[in-house]
Amino acid sequence: MKEMSDDELQQWLDGKPSLNGNIPLNDDAEAYRNLFEALGKEPETGLSYNFAAKVTRKIATEQKRNNELRLNIIVAVIFITVISAVFGLFTVFAKVNITSVPYKWLLILIPVIFIAIQYFDQQLVKPNIFKRR
Repeated sequence: MKEMSDDELQQWLDGKPSLNGNIPLNDDAEAYRNLFEALGKEPETGLSYNFAAKVTRKIATEQKRNNELRLNIIVAVIFITVISAVFGLFTVFAKVNITSVPYKWLLILIPVIFIAIQYFDQQLVKPNIFKRR
């Protein structure tokens, strides 16, 4: 292969004729051409190396959130049932009217507020925490 400057070699690789007519004749020139053709292609995109770990982590997080919500709803329903049973027993055995029981609305609203706080925590706060990572 005749000595060519970098500019002449680049012109030859681009398919432009050289200024002084140098034409490389051996395998090195073809290797350069193959190299630059390979470098000109975009790499094939694929899944990242930790894709499976990310998917597994996201599924586990979603399952945990769903289980937490179910547990909180079950606890709130049990609490409401117990409060209702206590009010019912007061009405039957103590002959007390439900309207005369002090703080009845507070006892009824506590489970509702508890469920609302848990729901909004899982819908608004926790997804934003996991998106930042």
